Amino acid sequence: MENIFALYNLKKFSLTFFVFSTIATSQSNASEYITEKTHNHNQKQSSWVVLPYIFSSDSMGLTTGAVGIFDGYIQPQMTMVATVFVGEELDVTSEVDGDNKEERTAGAMFAVSGYKPPLTDRVFITMLGAYAYYPNQRLYLDGSNDSIRDLESNDPKNTSPLQTQGYSNWFEADFRYVLPLGESTDNALPIIQLDRGIAVNRGNVGGGTPFSTGQTILGAELFYSKWTADKFAEEPVINTNGIRFYLEHDNTDYPANPARGYHFNAQFSVDLGIGNSTQSWNAIELDYAHYIELNDFSWTRQNVIAFNVWSAYSPSWDQSESLQEGGGVLDKHQTPMWEGARLGGWNKMRAYDSNRFNDKAALYGTVEYRVIPDFNPLRDNKWSPFPIDWFQTVFYIEVGRVAEQYELDSLLSDMKYDVGFSLRALAANVPVRFEMAFGEEGSAMWVMLNQPF
Repeated sequence: MENIFALYNLKKFSLTFFVFSTIATSQSNASEYITEKTHNHNQKQSSWVVLPYIFSSDSMGLTTGAVGIFDGYIQPQMTMVATVFVGEELDVTSEVDGDNKEERTAGAMFAVSGYKPPLTDRVFITMLGAYAYYPNQRLYLDGSNDSIRDLESNDPKNTSPLQTQGYSNWFEADFRYVLPLGESTDNALPIIQLDRGIAVNRGNVGGGTPFSTGQTILGAELFYSKWTADKFAEEPVINTNGIRFYLEHDNTDYPANPARGYHFNAQFSVDLGIGNSTQSWNAIELDYAHYIELNDFSWTRQNVIAFNVWSAYSPSWDQSESLQEGGGVLDKHQTPMWEGARLGGWNKMRAYDSNRFNDKAALYGTVEYRVIPDFNPLRDNKWSPFPIDWFQTVFYIEVGRVAEQYELDSLLSDMKYDVGFSLRALAANVPVRFEMAFGEEGSAMWVMLNQPF
């Protein structure tokens, strides 16, 4: 499950809360490296920050929590993130017995990334998981390009999203092997020196010949997720477990916030249908990002144009046959709504609900203009409650589409779009971002960790 912090949908005031699965995505899409801070020899290389948060919405009520980020502890390349949250009691109705009950959002999530096991120099492990209960989840069982967003009781095709209380639990364990190629020929962990959050020893790094420069990683990820709908008499449960294999090449100057170079990733995911899995499925994803550094203005430290193109396809998805006898909402060997060809959420099509669109094939593209101004009111970390090395303003536009087949004529027609802006900060060597996005179905606000690509 792509995974992170919070979505507040301004159109319907529905808030879906994940806290930080983005750390999983960004850690599995970034090089392994060690950062060192220059020009401040009294500052520890390790850093941490604990941020409380509070918000209110119709779907979750008043919710409070805290997230902690710990960078460089235990091992210098490691990052640890953890959060807990709880909401006020909300009235919900069960279709099992028709009784009204009071229930609240509650959960916890964690991530440990970049751990190097003993007796190895090139293997790194990331583990993350979540256990959470939501009183008003929304899942798009039909997420086709022409599907309906809003709940409609008179929908003859029953394609409206399913809204119910239930659990959303998941766990991932990612094993990465840094190949002895390019920048990692002799040392698997390049050292990146930072001056107020910007790399200063990487002037000749970023954008070189693939595999001869940069860092190349082979990876395998074990995944498990379970979604329940406790509101209904015949309780729907969607379980998936399997493994992901990927090849990743990073040829940027600073993976956490690239200024130049490129990055690409190819991955194959498969659920073999064993254990408690709902059914077997598979999916292919390809991702490419490119970064171009522009000349600075008198008042800026960094100007970057960032491009990202992503595509996905599920060969297993059989749209001609239903999983349930007599017909049903799931097709045979269909990917879960949070896997495979899906759009919507904190990284792709940010004006739309999480996994708003899902189908057999998908195509997506975006352009971001990122600016780090020289002005930073929190640059003096001697008095700041936590280290903020820079603030960044971002403007972006996104386009994307899902389709029943991988045909460019279909994928490039009637595409969804949105535009947005973002305020980001580097806290404890981890980018934190606040974003607003505007699209055809309304507006959304996100707070999460790490760059979207």
